[in-house]
Amino acid sequence: MTASLSSQSNVEPAAFPVLIEHEARYADLDPSRRIGRDALVRWFEDARVAVERETFGADLVARLQSRVRLLLAAVRVEVLAPLTVAGSYRIGIGVSQVGTTSFTYRYAVFAGDDLVATGESTSVHTDGERPAPLTDEVRASLEPLRIGVPASGRPERGEARLVRENYPFRWDARVRFTDLDTNRHVNNVALAAWYLDGLAELHADVLGYPVGGPLDGLSPSTLSVQYLDEVHYPGIYQLRVGVEDIGEDTVRYVCGLFDERRCIGFAEAEGFHHAPGEGGDPVRLAEALAPFRFKA
Repeated sequence: MTASLSSQSNVEPAAFPVLIEHEARYADLDPSRRIGRDALVRWFEDARVAVERETFGADLVARLQSRVRLLLAAVRVEVLAPLTVAGSYRIGIGVSQVGTTSFTYRYAVFAGDDLVATGESTSVHTDGERPAPLTDEVRASLEPLRIGVPASGRPERGEARLVRENYPFRWDARVRFTDLDTNRHVNNVALAAWYLDGLAELHADVLGYPVGGPLDGLSPSTLSVQYLDEVHYPGIYQLRVGVEDIGEDTVRYVCGLFDERRCIGFAEAEGFHHAPGEGGDPVRLAEALAPFRFKA
């Protein structure tokens, strides 16, 4: 796997061809009073849509007339420092890789000149049914956005991750009408939030379902999602969670989203397995999470 953007300590706003001012909203906050991971996925979507509108006219009319058909295949977010609702941020966006049918954006969130979060997403060009080669027009439009930062890679896709029973923990997700986007299927941000909800349900189960939910410090600092198929309304889907690895301080989770037995998406996440309790003493979950090991 190539080095992530966050590993480069000298990354500055000037490294990105496009910088977008973004005000934090109260609705972006999670229970920790910080900007939530799903909110950052939405920020990246806002930046991506703005860039595509300006770059090759990928507005709603263009999409409906089939001039540009792009579907999100994967997204990743990594929080490097707490993001608060106070102040404004700048989102840097550039294209790090262009393939035959897809291309990859890299994102960076700056508070002043300080890098506080990074991200990545892969968009696939389709003919309406399957991946299709990028047109020369789209390729030419992407060139001014190129940035010399390698892609960090998608979540590992192995046969074991496609098997529903390999994930010990189950949470059922019911699609809400408000989860849908203009393509009439569940939006990528809503799906990212489902994985975060699944992890929170696991933590709450281990903690005994405390009032107000699990401890703030247990939220993952990284989340990588890969979308395999569309999720439709109405419907109830199974989200499965397993613990892949437990280290000295952190835990790595794997998640799968299933329509019956068919895997339609999966994710990886990493965060701490301990956090300060209400009395100030740390609450440690490593031992309690061990029975939820992913059955590789």
